[in-house]
This record gives sequence, C-alpha cells and structure tokens, in this order.
Amino acid sequence: MPSSTELPRQTQMAHRVAIAGNASLEIAKRITFGPDLFAPEDVAKTSFMHGGGIEDFPRELRYQACFLPSLVTPDWLGALPRLNCNYFIEAFDGLELGDLSPLRCPCPGPQWDLLACLSTQSAYHLPIARKFVTALRRRNVLHDKIAPTLEIAVQEAFSNSLMHGNMEIDTTGHLSMEKFNALEQTTRDRLADPAYGNRAIILAARQIEASGIEIFIHDQGRGFSPPELAKMSTMPGSDSTFGRGLSLIKTLCHDLEFERGGRTIRMRFSTASATNNAGQVNHAPPGSTSTPPASASPTSAAAPPSHQQTKTGVKSANPQATGQASMPTRALPNPHEIDALHQACILVADDTMISREIVASYLRAEGFTNLLFARDGNDTLNQVRRNQPDLIILDIIMPGMDGYGVCKNLRNDPAYADIPIIAQTALEENEGRTRIFQDGATDLILKPLNKSELLARVRIHLEHRILVKQLRAYRDRTQSELVLAHDMQAMLVPRPDYYRAVGRDYGLSISATFQMSSELGGDIWGLAPLDADRLAIYLVDFAGHGIGAALNTFRLHSLMWSEGEDLHNPGSYLEALNLQLKRLLPVGQYATMLYGIIDRKQALFRYACAASTSPIIGKNNGRDFEFLDGSGVPLGITNEARYETRETPFSDDCFLMLYSDALIETALNDGNMLDPDRLCDVLRNIIMRPGGNGDLASQVTDYFYDHTPRELNDDFTLITLQPRMPDQKP
Repeated sequence: MPSSTELPRQTQMAHRVAIAGNASLEIAKRITFGPDLFAPEDVAKTSFMHGGGIEDFPRELRYQACFLPSLVTPDWLGALPRLNCNYFIEAFDGLELGDLSPLRCPCPGPQWDLLACLSTQSAYHLPIARKFVTALRRRNVLHDKIAPTLEIAVQEAFSNSLMHGNMEIDTTGHLSMEKFNALEQTTRDRLADPAYGNRAIILAARQIEASGIEIFIHDQGRGFSPPELAKMSTMPGSDSTFGRGLSLIKTLCHDLEFERGGRTIRMRFSTASATNNAGQVNHAPPGSTSTPPASASPTSAAAPPSHQQTKTGVKSANPQATGQASMPTRALPNPHEIDALHQACILVADDTMISREIVASYLRAEGFTNLLFARDGNDTLNQVRRNQPDLIILDIIMPGMDGYGVCKNLRNDPAYADIPIIAQTALEENEGRTRIFQDGATDLILKPLNKSELLARVRIHLEHRILVKQLRAYRDRTQSELVLAHDMQAMLVPRPDYYRAVGRDYGLSISATFQMSSELGGDIWGLAPLDADRLAIYLVDFAGHGIGAALNTFRLHSLMWSEGEDLHNPGSYLEALNLQLKRLLPVGQYATMLYGIIDRKQALFRYACAASTSPIIGKNNGRDFEFLDGSGVPLGITNEARYETRETPFSDDCFLMLYSDALIETALNDGNMLDPDRLCDVLRNIIMRPGGNGDLASQVTDYFYDHTPRELNDDFTLITLQPRMPDQKP
C-alpha cells in the first residue's frame, strides 16, 4: 500500500469504545488517551459505550476497541467471536505495553483482523486458543478445515509464551512428581505476584494473502535464544525452556520466527489446505528483529504489515485468461448507455506527444471527448487523484516512474484499485508483457496501435465499468433498504436492558442470544408481563429465512396483541393466532411457536406448542434435565388445529431454556448434531464449573460457536430464565 504521505488526508473517524461489564472506565480512558492504544495521529473524538452483557452491544455498530473486565471470565471471552470489534483489551491495573504500543495504527493503515491483550493472571485460566480461533472463523479470516491445526499450534505457543516468557518458569529436565509439585507451587506464586501476573500477553492475527494467515504472540518476559536450525529436528527440550513445544509448532505451521529477543513468536499458516508441513524456521539474534520475508514485520503489536497482497489479486499473465483480452460479440447498448459511455473520463498516459495525439484522435473520432493526458508515471498518479478517470490507457516504458510502477501504486490503493488499465507497449519479450498483468493491468495492446482494436477494447472496458457502477448503486440502495428493514425487525426482539429489567421484576435472571442467518430472519421472541406474578414468553420460528420469513414475522407480530385474545390460556391463545395466520399466510408457509407463562407464585410453567423445539427444564445442580413436549400442529397449516395447555413445576432451583432449531439441527465440526444426550452433557459441564450458572445462554452460545461452521444456515435464538438467588447481584 502506498505510504500515507502519498494519499490525501483522511477525515478522522470518531472512535467507539466498548466497556464490558465492570471493566474500569478509568483504566479504559487511561489506555485510550495514552500511548498504548491509538497512535498520536489517530487521536479522535471517542465515545465510550457500556454493556452489562455481550448482547448489549448491537452487532450493527463497529467498535474500535473493547475493554474487558479485570480477571476476564469465560463469559466475556465469548465477546471475541460475537462482538463487532477486532481489538480486545483487559482493563487491569498495571497494564503498560512499552515497546508493544500502540496496539492500533491509524486508519486507513493496515489493521489486525483480531487482537487480544490480557494479563498473565487472566490468560492462564482461559481457553484463549479455542476462542481466538473461533473468532477468526466467524470473521471469515480462517477456513474451518485449518482451524484444528491452527488451534493446536496457537495453544502450544501461547502456553509457552505465558509460562516461560511472562512467568519465567523453567520446565527443563526430567519432570518427576516432586518437580511437578514444585512447578505447581511456583506457578501459583508467580500468578499472585504482580511483577509476573500483571505482565501483558498479546495474541494477534492478520491475513497476509488470499490463502495465508499470520499469528503473533507477544510477551513481556525475559525472552530466550531459539536453538540453531540444525538442532531443531532432535530437540530434547533441555537446551531451552521453549524446546518441548517448538518441534510440534514447527510441524504445524508453514513458517516460524522469533523476534524481540525471543519475546515474540511469529507463526505463518497456509489456509489453502488443512495440512502444511513446510516447517521452515527463522530466528533473529536476541534483541534484534528478524527480517520479514514479504512485508515489513511489526516491531509493535499495532503495526501489522500492509494488506496490499490481500486487497488486489495477481492478474493472469495470459491476456486470454483474464477474460478481457478477447472481444466477444455484444448486443448494442441502449442510447442512455451510449451517452454514459461517451461521457466517461479517459486518461491517456504516454511520454511522447505524438503517441498521445494518435490515441486521442482515435478516441475523438468515436465520440470520446472527455480526455485527460499525462506525460510520465508521476503525472499519471496526480491526474488519477485529481480527476478519478473511468479508464486509463497507459504506456509501459516512460521516464521516471514507468507503467509497472503506476499499476502497482494504483492497485495498492483501494480508492483506485478497480479502474481498468489498458497497457500499451512495443515490447516483444513475453517477460515484460507478462509482468504488466502481474502488476495489475487489466488488458494489453501492442504498438503500433490498431484503431479498431483499441476502440473495441476501450468500449468493452468502459461498458463493464459502467455496468459495475450501476450494480454497485443498486446494491447500495438495496443494502440501505435491507438495513432499514433489519432495524425494524430488531425492534420486535426485546433489548437486553428491557428483558433484564423485566426479569428482575419477577425474580428471574434472563439472558438471550439472537442472530439472523442473513440480513433478515424468521425468528422472533419476546416477553409479556401479565400481572404481578405471571410472565408470558414466546418463541416463533417461521419457515425459511430472508425477506419472506421477515415479512411473516411482521404479520404475526401485528396479530399477537389483538384485543380479546386470552393471553392467560396458552392453548386457546395459539388457536386464535392460528386462525388469523391461516387467512394471511400463502399456501406452504407456516410458523412453529411456543407460548408459555411462568407463574412465580404457584411455581409453575404453563405452555402450549405448535411444533416447537422441546423446552428444557433443568436443575441448577447440573444433574437433572427434562425435555418437555413441544409437539403440535404448526401455525397457518389448518383451521382445525387444537393446542393443549401443558404445565410443569418451575421452582427456584430450576432453569428454563428455549431455543430455535438451529441449535440442534446445525452440524457441528465433527459432523454430528447436538442430540439430547450431548446437549445435556454440554449443560452439565457448564453448570458444574465455577460460575457456570451466571449467564447460561451466553455460555451455551459460546460452545455452539466454538463447534459449528462460521456460516449458519438458519436463524439462531436461545433464551434462558433462572430464578434469582437472594444474594445474586442484578
């Protein structure tokens, strides 16, 4: 990417910073406005937004950073794959990044695809590798097939940086039981000592090309000297505290380097296949930075190398392979297209006046009069930035910056990366002609110019350019309308602050996750306070998803609170809704639904189902789970449908979980689904671990995201309701 000095000054973007849970606002402001987070030139207006849970941060908002609470819990670690943010920082006392600051370089510079900065004390107790890899998959940075391999490598490298780097624990030699016990005590002591426990450890990732990813792990420990390359194959683990894991990491990643005197591990993976055994290892002397192979390596966590390789693909060296050198027969455009064609701005770049005039005469004769001219490469770049042409006819051989340099500069700048470039040259060697495609030319024409050929190529590229502009305008308009509809539908689902407040009124802790599979979805859920003791809850899933399913949710929502409906009898309520939906829905469209009432005074859950998923009633001891009956006729199928009101005890030692079918019908990474037994095991493992009863919906969602493909084929909804204990905080 060109240096920032070559680009027009960008308008600074206001920073939006998320404050998660009880994260210290004071620490967040110190880091935000100090040298550790943003570069000085990236200082801008900053707004801080607080959220008590992950669902409090709307997905449509982008956050430049998220501060996590000190001593991060697994609940908040789930923010990595679910929050619309790439930079996550634990707000703990003593956070000083030193040579690793600033974490984030100014826009429009290169950015990390994901970065997590944690204290040693927190990182030691968290499944950071699993969540980090899940977050990369959810961001489409990482393919599902390579994820298990990368997770193992990240886990091994991160553990070594944590133990041997920040905590400076020596694990060399034979690990007897006596030494193991001593190491366990040393670990506890180091975690409790702020000199070690308050050291930061940073895990960061970025795409380096279409099929590659780099992982950086930075620690603040003493560093170490990597062994010589010749010793790598038979490393016994006695020469370096890092030796035990190095051989495994080496076999899993494509390239391995050490920087900052051994305090940074840099791993490169090829995401084109699930197995890569290149195993090349490079290392720099202690205290120096190794020379990166392709692009400048960051000496701080904030300066990832340029994304230029990911922004512009390499053009085919064969003009025929691009699909642009050949000229297929095309139907004549309509008059409006002809007008747009002739109004297009064409830049002719050639160092000889006679060549420029020849090209101009050909173009003017065909009706192209909006022409610009450049006499060398630098003049070409200036003209492009001032006038934004629709097409460039570019000579390759020019004094100063030649055509190759012009192509590289333009293709590395997102603002001009899609301008078609027709290169013209008298070169006869294949190498020079091939290179211009590699550097970004769209097409090539040989000198001496053939008028018919030149005009045909100009016309076809301009028509393509105009068509792309029209498609983008249509896409942008459609996208804005979808966003509006998305926002309207989001209003049908209760916000976290609302359902938490309602829960408190009824002595319940309510948590939920709601995610559409596309821009618009077919799931909705909600709450309806009936009286001081009874709270109604419903979950609806229309067949399909997208625009059709979303329209049906609006239809149903308009019917749900009609006057005269018996909201206190679940079975009668579903029957009344079914009759109204049957008149409105087209044939073949239907909805599954659960409508239930939690009666806190009688400690009962009364409900009726229309082919919904089976609600789960579980005990807080993590041992007893019951799948309730979710059977019934879907809404909108027949007027004759009848719905039974069922009831089950709901005491203070229980929880209720409602969910859409995406939870149990999405294939996990192992090819299986969450059948009842496996779902019970998941719930049991969550509830039995310390703090597992805190936010059950969030923790089940985290498990689901960890074990499913990044793209869901159905809308995902999950709600849990748990009676509050007397000493439980709101």
